[in-house]
Amino acid sequence: MKPVYTISVAAELLGCHPRTLRIYESMGIIRPLRTRKKYRLFSQNDLATIKKICSLMDEWSLNLSGVKALFRVAECFEIEVDQLLDKLLGE
Repeated sequence: MKPVYTISVAAELLGCHPRTLRIYESMGIIRPLRTRKKYRLFSQNDLATIKKICSLMDEWSLNLSGVKALFRVAECFEIEVDQLLDKLLGE
């Protein structure tokens, strides 16, 4: 999907602070598109990933380091985080 949301719009849609999105980016958990003028643009896929991050933190009580590790493992196995969780939990 095409990145179209600025950081302020993305944060408003997600109900979080723009600083939260900057933190996720600095940790390498998300990678929004950067324009030539270095503005961040977020896609629907980015928003879905951020919702998944929030869900993992709320429902599984993971901290950002745990979320980052989970995303790395899923990336290594070339599967989605949801699929990885299903496999780990035997569902």
